Amino acid sequence: VNQGSLYPALQRLEKAGLIVSEWGATDNNRRARYYRLTAAGRRALGQELESWKRFSTGLDAVLRSN
Repeated sequence: VNQGSLYPALQRLEKAGLIVSEWGATDNNRRARYYRLTAAGRRALGQELESWKRFSTGLDAVLRSN
């Protein structure tokens, strides 16, 4: 992942209400943007994980049947 795809993705997630961001300082006292999941983001993550588990279980079944 490069900056050209990461930051637009973070902006889309923020616009959708799945994450929030705030400015802060790093250990080196440099300005940095910090992101965290919202409650809606945690729910969406849980749904995506369940979807991935179903997909990977199905794929595993197909691969083992051959």
